[in-house]
This record gives sequence, structure tokens and C-alpha cells, in this order.
Amino acid sequence: MPARSVLVTGGAGFIGAAIARELLARGHAVVVADNLSTGRRENIPPAATFVEMDLSDRSAYACLDEHDFDTVFHLGAQSSGEASFADPWYDFNSHATATFLLLDACRRRGVQRFLYASSMSVYGDPEYLPVDEAHPTRPKTFYAAGKLAAESYLRLFSTLGVATTAFRMFSVYGPGQNLDNKMQGIASIYLSFILEGRPITVKGAKDRFRDLVYIDDVVAAWLAAWDNPAAHGQIYNLGTGAQTTVDALLQALTDSAGKPNYPVEFAAGTPGDQHGMVANRAKLTRDLGWTPRVDLRTGISRMTQFHIERHQAP
Repeated sequence: MPARSVLVTGGAGFIGAAIARELLARGHAVVVADNLSTGRRENIPPAATFVEMDLSDRSAYACLDEHDFDTVFHLGAQSSGEASFADPWYDFNSHATATFLLLDACRRRGVQRFLYASSMSVYGDPEYLPVDEAHPTRPKTFYAAGKLAAESYLRLFSTLGVATTAFRMFSVYGPGQNLDNKMQGIASIYLSFILEGRPITVKGAKDRFRDLVYIDDVVAAWLAAWDNPAAHGQIYNLGTGAQTTVDALLQALTDSAGKPNYPVEFAAGTPGDQHGMVANRAKLTRDLGWTPRVDLRTGISRMTQFHIERHQAP
């Protein structure tokens, strides 16, 4: 693929930074836009151009005028269902308003490719498992409702000259995830307690389950969709199709940390939490040829060792 120029929103965050690094490694130019509300400046690859901006502020878009890009990878937004109850207005703006403004900016300046990070949370409580993209959407959090509203704008702008793709992301994990944020990322939350030397606090029952997908596999899916016309106008589940209970995840984490009998405490669940969710990934595999390559044990081991070494570094 010839060298391209890409805007990555949320590029100071876990997933956005990983995508930005891979784009740069492939020889593309990257502009990162982030408000640094949860992302970290040190996550931004040095070779990327950084623009600090609030994507939900219409007046802020003038700062993008001096930068050329032909594609947007949009990952910048509030990232927690639990946190969305604390400030629903901020959550709405970070998803619906910001996505609308960014899509409209793309339409006006002729940017023709737009990929978006949606969420499995839009499905709510599943009627059947694994969920496919045709499953009814019944958000249980402000976060999920915001993601679904943003998807609606993608559908609209796909009729106005912007080729859009949305990924309903399942539980992404891996090295570099923010362990300080205890409201987002099931694996990272539990690992953070181990590194802090405190009992792991589990909010909800241990028989809850998730579809955990490793960060490298997520990046591969986004890159596979980028230049593939089959992905235009589509929504995809981005998960492995494998079910992992909280109990099994705890075992994998404590084993990989060398602490198999680590103490665990259980607390009340969080508002809007889904008991269990697993992806039907058939559409993604059919259209893009994507399959997950990193199994849970391998991924958790890599993640744990990465953060242990970072934690022990002087």
C-alpha cells in the first residue's frame, strides 16, 4: 500500500496508540488527536504529529486545518460504561457530538474513509449467544447509548460520501493497557490489584463471562478493513468467539503472575453491567479474512510480564 496520512483520534490511549504505532511501522504518516483526559502523552509515538483538542468542541476543529489526512481512525471517547453514569452529558458529547462533528469535518474536506470504535455494550442483555450484528441493540448505560447514536451518524454519512466502518469491540486487553483506570478493562483492572499488592476486587459474580480479544489482533482487524471495499458501510463484531468466565480470567492472571492463590474479594456489580457476552465473528472473518491469532493464556502472559517489568523498573 502506498504511504498514506491518517488521523488517529484517541491516539494517546491504549488501542489508539497501538494502531498509531502500527501505521507508522508500515510507513504511513500519523496525526494523533487527543484531549488527554484519560490518554497519556507518553503513549503517543514520537514519530506522530500530536494535536491536543476536544473533539466535541466545534471551534477546536480549526486546529486540524493545517494537517492533511485521507483517513480517520476514530477511537477518542469516554471509555467506561460505569463512568458514564457519573456525567452522562460529558459521555454523550464524547460519543455522539464528537463523532458527528468529526464526520461532518471529513465530509466538508473530502476525507473519504472513516473507521470507528463502537462497543459490544450496544447489545445490552443478549437474547442469544454468540451475538451477531443483527442482534437487537438495547443499551443499558449512557456509554452504550452514545456508541449507538454515533453508529447512526456513521450510517447517515456513509450515504454522503464518507466510506464508514464500525467495530463493535469486545473486551480488548494486552500490554500497555492503563492499569490506573479501575472503571475500564476487565483484565487490566484485576491485574492492577495484583501489582498493587491488594486483594483483587471483583464487582459482580465470578460466573460472569466476556470475549477477550488481544490488542495485536484488534490492530490487525482495523488494518485489514482500512483499504477493503467489502468493509465500507459495515458494522463488525470484533471479538474472538471464545467465552471466558471471570473465574477463568482470574486463574490465568494469578498463574501468569506466579501467585495462583492470590486473594479475591467480591463486591456488588456496577450499573448496566452485562452478565455475559460473546461475539459471533463470522461476518468479520467472511469479509476480511480475519481470525484471532493470540489465545488467552498467551495474551495474558504477555500482558502480565510487560506490566510486572514496568512496575519493577526504577
